[in-house]
Amino acid sequence: MRTNKDKTITIPIVNLAIGLSLLTSLPAFASESDDAGWRGDLSASYIANTYDKSSHNSLRSLNWSGKLKYSLTESYAVYLTSGGYRVYENETGDFFTDTVIGFEDRQLATLGGSGKLKYNVQLTLPTSELSRDDELESRVRLALNYAADAGQVSYFISPRLAKNFHRYQTAGEKSLPEWLVSLNAGIAYQWDKLTLSASLLGGTSWSYQHTRQDWTYSGAVSAQWQITEHFYTGLSLSNSGVYFDAEQGTVGDIDLFNDDTTVYSLSLGYTF
Repeated sequence: MRTNKDKTITIPIVNLAIGLSLLTSLPAFASESDDAGWRGDLSASYIANTYDKSSHNSLRSLNWSGKLKYSLTESYAVYLTSGGYRVYENETGDFFTDTVIGFEDRQLATLGGSGKLKYNVQLTLPTSELSRDDELESRVRLALNYAADAGQVSYFISPRLAKNFHRYQTAGEKSLPEWLVSLNAGIAYQWDKLTLSASLLGGTSWSYQHTRQDWTYSGAVSAQWQITEHFYTGLSLSNSGVYFDAEQGTVGDIDLFNDDTTVYSLSLGYTF
């Protein structure tokens, strides 16, 4: 079982998602270009919880992430994403997050006037310290995503199913999750260059011994400002230190929720 010292490594990994999943992925609320060719996103986020810096519970980290996508056609695209982070307290140092390779169909179906249904399949490579400690060999995830807009308001809902492949079924006394089920949903309001959004993530997991964890939820509110055509900045606040999105290269295990850790994030990003 992981000690509290180990958790100082775990939390910054999943904290990455608050700054990246909720800030750098905010453009996903808008209509993404279907043009063939290369697209990318680079971002950096400063993330901290609400404890004073002098507290042993204080967590501060600088996170960075990159995503490269190639559109094969108007419908199909492949992408690669990964990142890392620097921890400033407790177990200090530089660490990698997991790496994700994915394929997506952006035009699976059209439902209603503006509604679009798409899916993606992605493979997680265990490049993070946490995944290597658990001897994760790979993870495969299937996600559906329905998104629509009505004027300046857009929303999405995305159910997800993931299968882990560990070398062993346990890590010490810790029972490792084999199946992960989650539901991610969000709503956003766009006014000129400002986007305000709120999102919710809930999920559960089943271990290799077929025991199920209780459903756990986490939410966040965010604001993003489009500085120029390519640069943007954002601020996010979440009630949990483990809000994640595996598309951003994070670990993504549902059982990592920590409802006692409120965090905020300030991000700067560049798209091309």
